[in-house]
Amino acid sequence: MTNNWASEVNYQTLVLRNNLLQDLRAFFAQRSVLEVNTPTLGIAGVSDVHLASLTVPLGAHLGYLQTSPEHAMKRLLANGSGPIYQMCPAYRAGEFGDRHNIEFTMLEWYQPGYSMDDLIAEVGELLKKICDLEPEVISYQSVFELHCGISPHLAPVEDLVLLAKEREIDATHLKDVDDSQADYLDLLFSALVQPHLEAVVVVDFPACQAALANYGVNTSGETVARRFELFLDGVEIANGYDELRDGDEIRKRFENNNAIRERRNLPVVPLDEQAFIAMSSMDPCAGVALGVDRLLMHLCGVREISKVINFARDHWPGIK
Repeated sequence: MTNNWASEVNYQTLVLRNNLLQDLRAFFAQRSVLEVNTPTLGIAGVSDVHLASLTVPLGAHLGYLQTSPEHAMKRLLANGSGPIYQMCPAYRAGEFGDRHNIEFTMLEWYQPGYSMDDLIAEVGELLKKICDLEPEVISYQSVFELHCGISPHLAPVEDLVLLAKEREIDATHLKDVDDSQADYLDLLFSALVQPHLEAVVVVDFPACQAALANYGVNTSGETVARRFELFLDGVEIANGYDELRDGDEIRKRFENNNAIRERRNLPVVPLDEQAFIAMSSMDPCAGVALGVDRLLMHLCGVREISKVINFARDHWPGIK
């Protein structure tokens, strides 16, 4: 009889997770960043076309399990919370595999008055404390051109499509011509660039991938998204923004996402009016979300997320 009831996580990893959580809390306590808790079940989800929310029936309407605590934390920021962080479960439907799980642990924090560069420096300090690593900061453009040979800001989508074909990258899932620029950039970056990123912070993403980050201008005069991502061992660990606070622009981006969702036959997500109002009322700030389980994978030297999340496979398709 096999121990199907047992966790794949060994005792040493349980200890490492315990120590990691303690170290993370100590890091923020030393910086007077307040730990907060917000509901994991909300009245609206996120409209990001690459994320799928899990829903729960709440009488006559649906509740949404959070894909991150972003909206609720921004309401706290607008209410004068000051610097805050949260470690909590997050949920994303349909995410299974070596690096993905439906339920995972997210660390998210916001620093009012910080620029994106300030927050990148703080992420670097955290990584130095936890992993004894000092990540290199490099622009999306430079690393994309290095491995792909074309500019992510100037190349027409036809060139991106051709490059995917030349490198034999499967793009059969990309069918929405109207929004293929961002999708092809993401596909090429994941396949050709990301595997080479050992301890790197990538900054200034293409403008079409701004999400809820402000726009800026790079040294070449091109419009970019003021966001960054941290990679360790070719795995994305954290995603941060110079936070957008323009209410009209926020609404425009959410509505555009829902329009894309409708074209792709994805569920249209109700707009989070409370979050809209709060975001436009925040002071200037920068924020970042970090995958605790992926950071633990790095510390343990494992490549499968089920080795660091207890009973992860219980929720995977085909598991009995």
